[in-house]
Amino acid sequence: MALVGDLKDINIATLVQLNCVEKNTAQLSVGTTKGPATVYFNKGEIIDASFGDLRGEEALYRILGLTGGEFRVTEVTELPGRTIFTSWESLLLEGMRVIDETEKGKTKVAESVGTDLENAPGVEYYVVASKKGEVIVTNQPGDAERLAAGAVILARKGREISSQLSLGEMGLARLVTPKTLTLFMDCGSFVAAVVAKKGAMAEPLHALMDNVREKLKYCELAPVQREAETVGKE
Repeated sequence: MALVGDLKDINIATLVQLNCVEKNTAQLSVGTTKGPATVYFNKGEIIDASFGDLRGEEALYRILGLTGGEFRVTEVTELPGRTIFTSWESLLLEGMRVIDETEKGKTKVAESVGTDLENAPGVEYYVVASKKGEVIVTNQPGDAERLAAGAVILARKGREISSQLSLGEMGLARLVTPKTLTLFMDCGSFVAAVVAKKGAMAEPLHALMDNVREKLKYCELAPVQREAETVGKE
């Protein structure tokens, strides 16, 4: 009998540990926007993992960083070739270390984005936050949480609308007042909100937003440290 649920309700590391401790021979699959993520267990040992083009331990570490998506655990009788030979205890410890380093790298990238926005003509204030609304960097502490919450809500609604209409990704929303233009962006692991003067030049401003969104959106487990180092040299 399959076990089905959502990673919002249970940590994936807990799922992995549970299958290992109970010595299951099973397949753990997670549906993600980047494609399926799969881990195979043989009598409690992790023997294979795949995520997109990744396979083996690198794929497993990426999977351990997932925080959302529907999962399914099913018993299996046929297993793939073994690509992972490290004990599951060591894999989980290393996976947690990689995730911690990744989060530090993501924060560095977010801080560099704040510097870009700080120096951009026409931008009055900004906030970059996590998908939970936790403020990471801002130049307007008083309004930061309110803007972050708005960005989180609009990002969630944008994904729902995009999914229902099947018209592609909805990554940016605009709110216009007589004096300001506020841009809310869904940036993968982050959300961002930027308030600019109404008269700010549209083309440079939107080019900046595209750059900000690209930097934040592609903070992934494997390349994040290299990206943070590259940003630091700019």
